[in-house]
Amino acid sequence: MSNQPPYGGPPPQGPPLYQGPPPQGPQYQGPPPQYGPPPQYQAPPPQYGPPGPQQWGPPPQGPGFGWGSNGFPPPPKKKSNAPFVVLPIVVVVAGAVALWMWTQVSNGPGDDYTSPQPTYSSTYEPTEEPTNTAQPTVPTTRPTQPQPTRTTPTTPPPSDSDVVTKNRIYKTGVQRSVNCRESGARANSAANARKYYTAVLNCLNRAWPRQVALSGKTFAAPRLIAFTGPVSTPCSGNAPSSFYCSANRTIYMDAATDLKRYRQFLSYPNRTTAMAFLRADMSDTVAHEYGHHLQHLTGILRASSNIQYDRSGDAALQMSRRLELQASCLGNVFLGANKSSYGLNGGLFKSQLDWLHAHQGDEYGTRRDHGSREVLPRWANAGFKTRSPVSCNTYVAAATNVR
Repeated sequence: MSNQPPYGGPPPQGPPLYQGPPPQGPQYQGPPPQYGPPPQYQAPPPQYGPPGPQQWGPPPQGPGFGWGSNGFPPPPKKKSNAPFVVLPIVVVVAGAVALWMWTQVSNGPGDDYTSPQPTYSSTYEPTEEPTNTAQPTVPTTRPTQPQPTRTTPTTPPPSDSDVVTKNRIYKTGVQRSVNCRESGARANSAANARKYYTAVLNCLNRAWPRQVALSGKTFAAPRLIAFTGPVSTPCSGNAPSSFYCSANRTIYMDAATDLKRYRQFLSYPNRTTAMAFLRADMSDTVAHEYGHHLQHLTGILRASSNIQYDRSGDAALQMSRRLELQASCLGNVFLGANKSSYGLNGGLFKSQLDWLHAHQGDEYGTRRDHGSREVLPRWANAGFKTRSPVSCNTYVAAATNVR
């Protein structure tokens, strides 16, 4: 929310009161992408086939094979009486052999053979009880042992306390100037007031991306809406004054109040001083609300709200003060880095900015949720002079410095 709670304003008039910050809502993140196993490669099956044809069969027959050399059959042989002489002799010999064999058989079987016979032996000896000679089957493969599941150790997310006290944004160094120049538009109309806010916003969008990236986060520019009447936002009902809504990353600027002041200051005897005060206020407010956007991008806004939710009474209000004072400090880091080009390098404009910081605070309101006029200048000036977020760690400051 705006760091501009009720303040005294340029004497003798003062601008209207400012209210507390709207509640912040959590943001949903979609499910992680799904992955599946890669397809398995299947090799083509081998191909088999029969061998080539073979020629089988008998050699050719015909003349010239088994015939005489002259190509004619051989002459017939002469007849002989030899068969008639040999036949009686064969019959006598066969009878003698048969008689001898009958004699051998009638004398009983024997094992005296003239030719060697194969021998057989058995190692089996029966026992009264069967014995199990089967050997246990030895598995050919080693049984699979369950393997422990290896999980990559994951680093637990930082606690809310670590996010706000040890955030990497604090180590991003001095901010570089983007040579931002103040807009020439004035709050004499709603359109011109918006031009003024947008010029500051564009400078902020060029100044902070490098340091957001160094903090390990992704930069995203916020939107800006200037309203002159009731406006409904995702963070609250009707907005009472300028504030930042993290639900849609939008800065809401109360143009109606700035238009009213501009008309009032036209009648001031010290009109130039009053108008410088109004321009300083408009620049400072946009930078402050942008500080809340930086807290959102770096996780500080969510973590701080979580801590505040778990507390009550002044302990909860103290967390609100730490958040708001840090936003003012971050806003003035930008203003300090661009003080030369913006016209804040001394002179009337810088004097009005200092006067503004010294006259803002919870003393002008009803809740102690933004910081007192005694501590707010300390944090704003620290950011302006160092131009580095390292001086904006309100979460490690003593309670007396965030009262």
